[in-house]
Amino acid sequence: MIEVGWRDLINYIFEYIEENFPSFFSDTYLRFELGEPYENGTDLRINQVINRVTTLFEEVFKKDDIIYVYIKDWEESEDIMFGNTTPNYLYELINHLESQDIKLYDYDEDINAEGKSTDIKIPYKLKILKSKVSSIPFNEILTGIANYEQGREPSIGQRVYFINTEANVIFNMYDDRGCIILSKEKKNLSHLYLKYYNWLVDYGRTDMDNIFMNS
Repeated sequence: MIEVGWRDLINYIFEYIEENFPSFFSDTYLRFELGEPYENGTDLRINQVINRVTTLFEEVFKKDDIIYVYIKDWEESEDIMFGNTTPNYLYELINHLESQDIKLYDYDEDINAEGKSTDIKIPYKLKILKSKVSSIPFNEILTGIANYEQGREPSIGQRVYFINTEANVIFNMYDDRGCIILSKEKKNLSHLYLKYYNWLVDYGRTDMDNIFMNS
């Protein structure tokens, strides 16, 4: 495994993602349904979400794996009324781990009344940490993400990616609806495709069948 100094951590992850998963995309992926068929706000939905996502996480990452946690936080641009009600919760969970952060910008297009377009700068904070899986409170993090759209607390509204650069796998739970797992090689995900086939999202099942049925 490449030894990465803390000074170079952010640049290393930027370069790794750009080379291997540009814009967090891969042709080899699995997307899992977490919440359906249960209604929003119910204990049944939350319980299923947490059970499924922690099961998948523990299948992908082992306790001794060294992984990177990539956190994208739109803290300055977030809508106060509909934003994260416990914005510091994630950082409280990981404050025992050394990390680096940097302020960056996304760009969005705005069309004015005259039809002219301008780019809007949307600030965000990027925080990256490197740790053994056993030192990361992933159960609490995943539960916080599950809580966010369900109006429960404590919640995590930040975007969180778990990255294993040795295995070339990225795990992202986007909310209580689902999670996506990216890889560069089918062999890294084939066992998940077979073992948890019934959890795959219905709308993408045909595409995933085409990826893995011959692997």
